[in-house]
Amino acid sequence: MWICLGAIALILSNAVRTWPEAGSLLYLTDNDDLMRLVQVRDWLGGQDWFDTRQYRVLPPVGISMHWSRYVDAGIASVLVPLSWLVPMPEAELLTVVIWPSLLACFMVLVIGLGTNRLLGPLAALGALVVFLTWGKLRGEFTPPRIDHHNVQMLCATAALFLAVLPGRERLYGALAAVATALSLAVGLEMLPVLALIPGYIALRHAFDQPGAARWLLGYGPALALAAPLLMVGQAPSWEAMHCDVLAPPVLALAATGIVATLVPVLAARQLRGPLLRIGAMVILVGLGLWLSRPVLSPCLAGPFADVPPDVRALIESRIIEALSASELIGVLPDLLARSLLPPLVILVLSAAVTAALWSRLTAVQRSALTLAFLVALAGLAVSLFQIRATTLMAPALPLLGGVLAHGFGQLPRASFWRLPALLVLAAATPTAVEEAIPYVVSRAVSQPAAVSPAPGIPLAAGSCRTPEAMAELAKLPPSTLYSTLNLGTTILAFTPHSVTSAPYHRSPEAFWNGIAAPESEANMRIALARSRADYLVLCAGEPAKPYAAQLLAGDLPPWLTQVSGAQSLMRIYRVDQARLAGAGAP
Repeated sequence: MWICLGAIALILSNAVRTWPEAGSLLYLTDNDDLMRLVQVRDWLGGQDWFDTRQYRVLPPVGISMHWSRYVDAGIASVLVPLSWLVPMPEAELLTVVIWPSLLACFMVLVIGLGTNRLLGPLAALGALVVFLTWGKLRGEFTPPRIDHHNVQMLCATAALFLAVLPGRERLYGALAAVATALSLAVGLEMLPVLALIPGYIALRHAFDQPGAARWLLGYGPALALAAPLLMVGQAPSWEAMHCDVLAPPVLALAATGIVATLVPVLAARQLRGPLLRIGAMVILVGLGLWLSRPVLSPCLAGPFADVPPDVRALIESRIIEALSASELIGVLPDLLARSLLPPLVILVLSAAVTAALWSRLTAVQRSALTLAFLVALAGLAVSLFQIRATTLMAPALPLLGGVLAHGFGQLPRASFWRLPALLVLAAATPTAVEEAIPYVVSRAVSQPAAVSPAPGIPLAAGSCRTPEAMAELAKLPPSTLYSTLNLGTTILAFTPHSVTSAPYHRSPEAFWNGIAAPESEANMRIALARSRADYLVLCAGEPAKPYAAQLLAGDLPPWLTQVSGAQSLMRIYRVDQARLAGAGAP
């Protein structure tokens, strides 16, 4: 517990240190964090709980959002009481510091206490070092991250530890089911891990491993109750066959899994031996998928099933987090290395230590580490196809880091190998690996040439996601603004305006506007005419696509009039819709 308290003290000290910078950090944070803040404001401002549309993107209809109100409610539980004490703007800044820090404290307790029960206090220290030093994991719990990924990671990590801790198996199974259902209600990104955990326990039961049957008897009924309740709690219609949220298709998969894992438990006397039990599970899974085909078949193409092929191609080729490892290595090798090298180092070293200690590990420890390796390897495999899937390794990697510390603790104090082992441990920490990456990448891969900003703007000027740029936009009368993809959420969060572009797959038009429109005059005319935009705004300090660069250079069509200064970082152009229509826009 003292180790956990020390880690929590570090988190709280970071929150205090971050608080004065929260306003600046919020301008530079991820699009999803800003959109989450906008969604919370809209709900608190009177938008219905079940209505998650964002009406300020492509107004007046808005765009459908696949996000959960449960995260909004959690954030609001911090924001609303704070707003009673300080003005709302200050309350929001406090909230974007407190909310991720609070989740980080919960993560510390889950990882620290869970690892301590499995491998002891030294391993708990090692596990928490991984959590606190791996940028990919720690970054999701650092202010001002209020997006939903940290909630999903916390739930999946809790489910993993609840699946491997000894004793009270039925209670732990039920709690793991609730954590699983909540993670699915928030989003489906952790679905592979959440399916792997009960599947592994079912295989343990097939081989008559102690406690597995009781865990499944707690897990199955609890998931059958919690998942539908959480679905109805935020989407009351059972007719919504969405593939990207907790909806009937996912419930059908859950029901198939529940039946397939519970029947061998309930019929254990009739199904004796692993072959019969595994065979029964395979048959039941096949039967369940066949019976569920009417609701599952539309989802076979994945969450982008309803997205037109041309927009899907843009998402898969232009959005960094959707790129594969083979694509990233030629574009952003540093990002690829930072995402994959720290977990790879821990995986390799922890596998070696586990193999060396295997004969001295208890059955519970072996089972826990086997599941952790399966989760980490599954996450690594998926990450090779989409780099954002590195989050799938988050539940398991701290425990594997704990194995390294546990192995060090097994060395006799007088052993010659303690000092070399300590040096290896220090070199294997994610921070050490990440610090070495720029040197390694610079030697191994030639970096792509940097793209210069528009003429007349120094390279240091950079982003337009600044208070000054947003204040300039806020002076305009309430309008619909066209912007590139990564400016849309910033404009929503810091101005009263509506926008035409946002990076959310349920609106192919908003996606296309932000990515394809700046590439040619024809595309821009289509985007401006369809969205009825009043102004076009471009950032002169950021790399520009061909037609945007032409506009920034001053080559304007008759239907655009510049209203900002020639040397302004944020270039603002008034759109003359009448002239645009006369120019032949659709």
